[in-house]
Amino acid sequence: MLHSKRIWSVFPAASPEWLAERLTQYTYCGCNGFRLGDYLFVNDATCADGAQEYAALKLAGDHYVQVESLTFSWMTQGEALDIIRGVLVGEFDHERYGAIDPGRIQTPEEHGRCYLCA
Repeated sequence: MLHSKRIWSVFPAASPEWLAERLTQYTYCGCNGFRLGDYLFVNDATCADGAQEYAALKLAGDHYVQVESLTFSWMTQGEALDIIRGVLVGEFDHERYGAIDPGRIQTPEEHGRCYLCA
């Protein structure tokens, strides 16, 4: 994870297909993220004009662990869908990147607006 202090506003994703379309066809604020099943996909990009890099996080006890880092802006929608499905079935479940405090994950209501919000 590139950002050790970033806080994300996480929205529910309707389906893997919906998420694959959104992450390959749209650009989001650095504080946006999506929840799908037991996983979060949070924006880990360095800037709004750069590649859309997302960290895939899984809840592990009382914290989240990053299981993968994915650059969706370099993928087709089909490639993104395959990767998202792989994440959801645990294909990437291993703690490679360390723990993330769950306090950094907020609902849109909790988050409000921050300097990363458009």
